[in-house]
Amino acid sequence: MNRDAVERLPRISAMQFATMITSGYIALGIFYFPRQAISDAGRAGLWSIILDGFITWILMHLLFRLNRLVPNETLTSFAPKIFSKPVGFVMGLYTIVYNFMLAIAAVTLFGFVLGDIFLPLTPIWIIVGALVLTAVYMGWGGTTGLARTLQAGYTPVAILTLLTGLATGLLVRHPVLLLPPENFPVIPILHGAWQEYVIFIGFQLTITLYPFIRNEQRKQAEKYTYIALGIVIAALVIEYEVMIATFGPSYITQLRWPLVSLMRILSVQGFFIDKFGLLVVALWTIIVAGFTAVRLWSLAHDTMAMFRLKGAIAYHIVLAVSGLALILASTVISNAQFDEILNERYLIPAGVFYLVGIPLALLPVAYLRSTAVKKLRSQTEATPPPIG
Repeated sequence: MNRDAVERLPRISAMQFATMITSGYIALGIFYFPRQAISDAGRAGLWSIILDGFITWILMHLLFRLNRLVPNETLTSFAPKIFSKPVGFVMGLYTIVYNFMLAIAAVTLFGFVLGDIFLPLTPIWIIVGALVLTAVYMGWGGTTGLARTLQAGYTPVAILTLLTGLATGLLVRHPVLLLPPENFPVIPILHGAWQEYVIFIGFQLTITLYPFIRNEQRKQAEKYTYIALGIVIAALVIEYEVMIATFGPSYITQLRWPLVSLMRILSVQGFFIDKFGLLVVALWTIIVAGFTAVRLWSLAHDTMAMFRLKGAIAYHIVLAVSGLALILASTVISNAQFDEILNERYLIPAGVFYLVGIPLALLPVAYLRSTAVKKLRSQTEATPPPIG
């Protein structure tokens, strides 16, 4: 296939890339926000959120540098060619298991939230099953189809959520708590940042999605992703300030889902739906379905790269099997508290280890083997992205 034909292959735009990456991390942990930070650092938990954003920017920068080594191949594809095949296989397997853990954590948590608020008589596995089937359907059309779906559905919901977050300022009861905390207890802030980092660990999706960006828009895609991260941090800071000034720090630590509790008391008089906050919570189904869809998409592509599978049929089979496995695995999580314990003890350490360890392991080796990396990059310049 010549280069002109490759350039005409369907790829995603810079904005679609940023949308998919953002949808790949923001849905996880948002329902607990900001209880963990406040439980550890009190009012100073605000600095924990800002610290998380700064750390994420640094790690995102490292991952983008890693992506540029061989921009037309995913990590699972090129890692065995830079390291030995056994080491590359372990990295690919870690990526697959990690994506699966993220998906389980997200769908089970949302199942408990949705069941508690809207469907108390419905078994959780039915809610999770419907959510996963929706995610499989969203990912069935492949990368470009998923990107368009997320851009059409996710962006309006995100904007509506942001506007609703600003409207919650009407609920503030203790304005003095809006002032930034003057103290800076280092250890509690670090511990709070660690607990809240579950919100951001899903952005490792870049290592699989990067080859699907249009070649001429890759730098722009990185820029948009940084901007989206800044918007996310700003939105979290606003919601943090509103919640702590509405409920007070002590009461927030007693709430299972503080942000949902805030939305439940939001009332817009005269609007066609009085409990507008609950409508927004319901619309978050789109955000969680998008998060699950990109996780299943990544699972399918990483599995195909590891086992050298090709073609749309293979993609659809792996996608469907991954969705079924996700539904079955989610039944192991018995309640929301168990889900939160698993996140704190296993998911966050595994995610931080991945985000820090993979770049720090690959970038020095790539520097030492720069000639081999350049050769590999030149060989893949005319290689189209995988089917799906």
